[in-house]
Amino acid sequence: MTLTFSHLSADSFESHLKAGRKRPRVREAVSCWQCRTRKIKCNRELPCQQCQSRGIPSECTYTAPKDHQPAPTRTRAPRKRSVPDAVDVQASDSTSVAGHLQTPPDSSPEPASTAGKRGSITSRGNNAFQGSAFKTRMIGLSHWMAPCSEMVAIKALLDRSVEFRASRQALAELKALLRARNALPPPNPALAHISDADKLRLLIPDRHACEKWVAKYCKTYNRVYSILDPAAVAGDLDALYSGSLSNPVHIAKLLLAAAIAMQDTETERLYGRRLARYVEDCIHSSSRFQKPCIGVVQVLLLLIIVKVISASDTDKMYELLALQGLTSQIVSSMGLHRDPALFAEVTPYNAEMRKRLWACFVRLSLYYCIRSGTQLNIRLDESDCPPPTIIDLHALEPSTANTAFRSESETHTELDMAFGIVAARLARIIAPVHQSLYSPNPPDLGELQRELQASFSTLLAELPPALRQGAKTSDPIEELQQYLLSVSMHSFMSIIALHYTLGTGADHSQRNQLAELWDYASSVLHQFQTLCQNTEELLNITFHLLWADAGRAAITACWVIGRLRQLDDNRIMSFHPQHTIFVYHQLLTKSLSCLSQTWQSRYHLGPVAAKVSVIIGMTVGLVEYLYSEQYSSGNAQQAVMDQGVTTAERLIADMRLGLHQRQSSVPTHTDMATQSSSLPFPALTLDTSTLPPWHAEGPGMPNPSAPSSSDSATFLGHDFLSFGCYPGDMTLSSLLPNFRFPVEDRLMLQDPTLTSYGDASMESLWG
Repeated sequence: MTLTFSHLSADSFESHLKAGRKRPRVREAVSCWQCRTRKIKCNRELPCQQCQSRGIPSECTYTAPKDHQPAPTRTRAPRKRSVPDAVDVQASDSTSVAGHLQTPPDSSPEPASTAGKRGSITSRGNNAFQGSAFKTRMIGLSHWMAPCSEMVAIKALLDRSVEFRASRQALAELKALLRARNALPPPNPALAHISDADKLRLLIPDRHACEKWVAKYCKTYNRVYSILDPAAVAGDLDALYSGSLSNPVHIAKLLLAAAIAMQDTETERLYGRRLARYVEDCIHSSSRFQKPCIGVVQVLLLLIIVKVISASDTDKMYELLALQGLTSQIVSSMGLHRDPALFAEVTPYNAEMRKRLWACFVRLSLYYCIRSGTQLNIRLDESDCPPPTIIDLHALEPSTANTAFRSESETHTELDMAFGIVAARLARIIAPVHQSLYSPNPPDLGELQRELQASFSTLLAELPPALRQGAKTSDPIEELQQYLLSVSMHSFMSIIALHYTLGTGADHSQRNQLAELWDYASSVLHQFQTLCQNTEELLNITFHLLWADAGRAAITACWVIGRLRQLDDNRIMSFHPQHTIFVYHQLLTKSLSCLSQTWQSRYHLGPVAAKVSVIIGMTVGLVEYLYSEQYSSGNAQQAVMDQGVTTAERLIADMRLGLHQRQSSVPTHTDMATQSSSLPFPALTLDTSTLPPWHAEGPGMPNPSAPSSSDSATFLGHDFLSFGCYPGDMTLSSLLPNFRFPVEDRLMLQDPTLTSYGDASMESLWG
């Protein structure tokens, strides 16, 4: 028997009591308008606590404002390319700030007639909030700005509190100027009707310049991420200039290698990014780049490196999302995660290249997820691809092309392959732990931390002697490889340690975790500062690869100092030069002052560099204020807020003045990029005599103060220094070894003078 509904009709399901469509219910508002629009909890008072804390009690209403009009029904318009460029901060690196290049946010509120347009939020009252509906900022635990949510002044700056309205407007105007100064010129219309192979061939510089840039890439970035085979690159160069190379994939590899090398020089970096943009356009328009093969994966990985470097200066980190998805699709289509032995027709050369490319893909994907604070979506448990091996690819596939170029690039092949193997192992250790941090049911972090420490100890014990930190070497890249491994371990351990304290109130039981956090953060700062001072010729590469770790360490160390100051606020004491937190404060101030000066010398490179410079400068000023005589715990939160506003206004004004002086003394980078191109068009010409040397000279680090002698800095215990060592003589490099201690021995802050006082009642300053 078949059950049917033949006795029913469409009218049977309609209620005859209520004709027509079902109308939406009208419910009384229980939260104020400001809390409803921000989707935060409201205590339903008038004014509510949230509006009072944000300084807008007059805007706390429980009805929609009069200027709020529902958006009219309209067809979806194609998304304009100018909308993402109007974002104030990169999608994974900060909170959202809306505004266009010509009209910075907070400077001119949107008129009521256009308030209902898609992509904007209605302007209300005194412009308390104005954002973009296209961007949702999710700062995860591994994001370098995660501790900022616990620092009241920094958080107020990022959340557009009323106290920082003038600072936000000035910062938005500064970023607009920086975007205009570092903007790439539009694509050349003469290339629109040229085939992809011919278009890329026209972009190639003359042979001498191209060989110099490609060789520089092979001697720098290719030794960190082994993507290209120098011998194959040499063969492609010979074939290109002999006229026999027509494959656009091979031409794109040469262009991207040169573009990456150009990022080490300030005069050619925008020209390199322009080359990368032409290659990216060809990737999306040419069918040759849709074929899953080793060459296409190499092109995509090189383009990821270009975008990662570019995101260090601009707010384009979110553009990596689509490229990561395309790369993952190509990698999965060709089975790069599987053992090459499973494929019958794979040659030994291609098998080794597959291993190296899979390792580089995992490392770059993990780097992106840690830096952006997002979850890693690679299932490593389903991968059976073995790690790379220490083998010379030239032995697997001999080539006689460009012997001089190949021999110069393969001088350090064995050690570089060893570094690639260790880096791949380190990524395989960190990746599952990072995925656990973002899982719905995270495991016990204490057990996770112990397992991670054991894995790191095993990896360090098996390191080749040349890759161990402190090993003597005359090669700057080898020193960079040493610090990359060490900083990655310490930085990720600090991410796990942050989980214990972020989002919790100040409590004396946190001293062990705070001491552990200080140890990891200070280690990263010390290594970053040492690397910048020892390898000044690689200063730009160091910043491109480690700036997020250094920024996280700086903010974390400042937050630790602030939390310790909060715990000691109710304690009547005079800060003795040998007291632990006083020593912490002096060491951190010295280190961050040097780091802040370095960032301030790079703010003109883009909006992100300016933003980081402001944040680090504010943290230095606030930490210094917390330990000054002007600090008073009577109205601590307002005092810290006022100090933060003053510091931010001063920093932004100094950067505006410096940018004005730069613009009046030197041409803009866009003009230099236009004049230094190599295309046979009027806007794209190259003068090879202006090419920079192999290693561009960076601005360098300020000279550190003279270290204290070992006699005057004798270590006397976990909480004391020698009475002959005063704060003015301290440097991070000289005193940091005295504070290195095992994680299990958490006694640094356990002396009776630090634990024998009552509970703190100060209003929260740092969370």
